Amino acid sequence: MSETRPTRRVPFWLTLSVMTNLLLVGLLIGMALRSPMHGRGADGRDGPRSHMLEGASQEDRMVVRKMMMESFRSAEKEVDDRRAVRKQLGEALQIDPYDAEAVRRAFASLRIADETVHSTIQESLVQRMGDLTLDQRKSLAEMLSREPGDDRGRRRMRMREDDDDGPHVPPPDED
Repeated sequence: MSETRPTRRVPFWLTLSVMTNLLLVGLLIGMALRSPMHGRGADGRDGPRSHMLEGASQEDRMVVRKMMMESFRSAEKEVDDRRAVRKQLGEALQIDPYDAEAVRRAFASLRIADETVHSTIQESLVQRMGDLTLDQRKSLAEMLSREPGDDRGRRRMRMREDDDDGPHVPPPDED
């Protein structure tokens, strides 16, 4: 008597391919559900949703956003100069043997470049803020009164409190 081997109805490779695709789809869905801060903003942009001007109307947000973008564009030359200074810092860090004085000078140049960029942007903002309404200026004042990344820092601190890997030291105050 000869035994006949049962034939598979679905090929092995097709089953493996379907399972892999389901795994990938599950990963993508999981990433989307786990990251509630990402998605399309009210203005249709992709990326993290900002808490900037939370209480302001959509129109006020767009006006302030446009003003901020124009101010940043006004400093393009200074930003390019700062990039060149950062490159010089990178080159100073790669000198062998290490030259602390060259790195110190490069950091000093970077501080000057940062100050130049900030001054240019701030002067542009000062000139443009006269076009805002009082409510828009109040919303902007509330946003500018916070340190950049304040919300991120609070989330990180909450995450650290959940850790059990030892004591955590808070960041030093800059005062």
